[in-house]
Order: sequence, then structure tokens, then C-alpha cells
Amino acid sequence: MVDKNSSVPLYVQIQNDITDAIRSEQLKPNSQIPSESELASSYGVSRMTVRKAIDYLVSKGIIFRKPGKGTFVSDGMVNYRLSTIMSFSSTLSSLGHSITTRVLNQEIIPASPEIITKLGFQQRSQVVFIRRLRIVEEKPAAIHISYLHYPEFAPILEVDLSINSLLRTVESIGALTLTYSRDTVQAGVVTNEEARLLGVPDCSPVLIVEGVAFTMNGSPVRLTKAIYRGDLFRLSSINSIETGSSLETTIT
Repeated sequence: MVDKNSSVPLYVQIQNDITDAIRSEQLKPNSQIPSESELASSYGVSRMTVRKAIDYLVSKGIIFRKPGKGTFVSDGMVNYRLSTIMSFSSTLSSLGHSITTRVLNQEIIPASPEIITKLGFQQRSQVVFIRRLRIVEEKPAAIHISYLHYPEFAPILEVDLSINSLLRTVESIGALTLTYSRDTVQAGVVTNEEARLLGVPDCSPVLIVEGVAFTMNGSPVRLTKAIYRGDLFRLSSINSIETGSSLETTIT
């Protein structure tokens, strides 16, 4: 319950009460908490007061919202399928998480032999080089690097990719749809620069995902390398006889 005579704001009392219930395991990880209207009735306060408390707890990652389903206790992990074809921001934002992007590079560079081979370019081609730092709940989480054909995708250089989806931008500029990717995953360690960007010690473990995204007719469009913090992401897999393995991660 809350003390309406206390100098502590009501929404702060509710935050503390819910947090205490989680810490004491009265509310267990992944369990659903009562709705805003139920909490408002229980505490004898307005829904606006409850919403302010819930919004704060969500921002701290203590609880999370599932659109159309309710609010749940966090277990410190966010499910995210490890694939270069998916939109990182859209996927995690849809789960109620705060995602921000810092663009590190957005320029034209010569295509390396590896890029030429994987994307089927002509020799001496140039590529649009995009490198972004992905931040989840104010914590640096991943570095995403992408290569696209120049001059076809030159207009991307004028797009603010800190607020716009690269996937949607590529599809719009190219008048195409990326339908699948071929990805590989391997363990690695950060370089000195990656350690600085991700805020981790030198030689920290990372998961490195590389893949090429294709259109439905099999044309390669985008080469991506994604570097995920090893202390935040855990690799798991979903297997099916019909479709084979599908990789997923969780971020702690």
C-alpha cells in the first residue's frame, strides 16, 4: 500500500513497492504484473500515477511491455533472433526497449576483394560503407557494419541513419525487397577500438555475425558484419525438421 501522507511521491512509493516485490520474488521473472487499472484500484490512486511508476520501471529494464499482452517482470534478457536480415531497432523497440543509434561512418570506400566476391561486384568497385553503434537501454550493445553498391545506393549518404532504418532505406532506394540472408556466426574478441566503443575491457568476448542479404530472385544486395557484446548476448537455437535451425540471442 501507499502512504498518502508521506513526503515521498505516490508514484515513487509504487515503484519501490513493485521493485521490492520483484526482489523478494513475490513477482517472479517473466510473470505478468496487474494491469494499470488493477494497480490503480489496489493502491487507491489514479491510473496516471500508476503509469508514471510503470514507465519508470520499464525505462530501467525492471519490467517490460508486450504490446497487446501486458506488462511483465524482466529476467534481464531480451529475445532477439541473430540475423542480418532483421531490423535491430524495430525488433527490440516492438518489445518495449529503448534503442538509440550512433552513426560512426557513412561514406564511400573502395571495395575489398572479399566484398567484391560476396556481393558479386566488378573489380575496382566502390561501396557505401555504413558503421553504427547500437545502444540498448543506454548501454552500448553492438556494432553494425554494412556495405552496399555505389553509386546505386549513394542516396543513403544523405539519410540520417540514427533515426531511420537502414533496411527500410535500402528497400526504398533500390525499389526492392530483401527476403532472406545467409549468415554465419563465430566467437571472437574485440579490437581496441571496438572495446572503447562498446565500453568493455580489451580482449572481451563478442559474437560476430556476418551475412549477405538477398532479394527473392537471389540477387545479393547488402553485406553486413555485426559485433555483439559477449556479456550481453547469449546464443541459442530453434530447430525444426522442416526449416532447419534458426538462431536467436538474448541480451542481459
